[in-house]
Amino acid sequence: MRDCRTRPEGYGGASIFDDEVFILDRKKGESDILRCIDLNTGEEWWNFSYEASGELPYPGSRAVPTIDKKHIWSVGPYGDLYCINKKSHQAVWNINIVKEFEGKLTNWGFSQSPIIYKNMVIVALHAEKAGVTAFNKLSGELVWKSRPLTGINFHPSPAIANFGGVDQIIVISSYDKKDSTKTNELVAFDANSGKELWKYEGLHSFANINSPVVVDENKLFLTDCSYNDKYEPVSILLEIKKEGDEFKVNELFLTEEAGCKMHPAVFFEDHFYLNSNKRPEQMACLNLEGKNVWAKDSVPGFEMGGLILVDGLIINQNGKNGDIYLIEPSPEGYKELGKASFFNSEKTQAWAPMAFGNGKLLVRNLEKMVCVALQNP
Repeated sequence: MRDCRTRPEGYGGASIFDDEVFILDRKKGESDILRCIDLNTGEEWWNFSYEASGELPYPGSRAVPTIDKKHIWSVGPYGDLYCINKKSHQAVWNINIVKEFEGKLTNWGFSQSPIIYKNMVIVALHAEKAGVTAFNKLSGELVWKSRPLTGINFHPSPAIANFGGVDQIIVISSYDKKDSTKTNELVAFDANSGKELWKYEGLHSFANINSPVVVDENKLFLTDCSYNDKYEPVSILLEIKKEGDEFKVNELFLTEEAGCKMHPAVFFEDHFYLNSNKRPEQMACLNLEGKNVWAKDSVPGFEMGGLILVDGLIINQNGKNGDIYLIEPSPEGYKELGKASFFNSEKTQAWAPMAFGNGKLLVRNLEKMVCVALQNP
């Protein structure tokens, strides 16, 4: 186990590419800072910063950078979309998507990660001039923009899927409790053109954070904890099929038994595993009919921590104290295999998504990031 150097507090997760770790941090009130860190030692190799003055509630970083062999793309909390060259450590291009497309900054700012598709970088703006935009990933030139979304800007990143042989970008737009003209929708756009393909209006979320989870070639899973004007859980499984030139959306289940506020579910062997935020907050296992198959009295809660699947096992992080747990996914019941603690601070609040690569797991809280070896040397 190694501790990376203490970072400014924040909620942004890391990305791993080969032996490099990339994380977007903030200097409070002044700037965003992209850091490149050695995965094996925790040493910072280089950084790039840009001015982004101001401060938001729950201060600090927000999103996870998107990486390829030569470049990094990131969206800062104030809507600054940057493409940064790995070799020169400098910006190739940048744009403020709030200013350019007449967007509106929410109380907590932008918290999304871009999608790389072919020669494009795609982001969800939720702005007056466009809902989703695709830029040339190397020049920053606008390739296409979608119609505006019906709801408000909140926090889910767009998802990419292929349904009916068509690559599509899927986004969620939350409704506004105070403005009846801002309505909820889940909508899919053609990834090559921005043309609208289909939409679904049954999520009824006013504060969506979770991105959709693509289950297979025709199923999509949604989970949330801001359902029908209350902070209540909901999970939904949709079937999307192409019939002729049209897409049809069928709701396979909608359950209020479990729903996660902040992190996507893990799908494994026909079951969904998620940290439900229904009181009492407990981990849940939903089958394909939407039933929570675990006996609730034997399942612990993980607050608003995230979970990932590694080699057929679930790693789950407690969002309050940062502890991580190794869990065998099984519909027969909660099966904990091990536990480890790395954080002692009272300011733990471990809400950032974890990252896994090259046999190493990255977890962070508000004050530090820890690298844990999960393979034998």
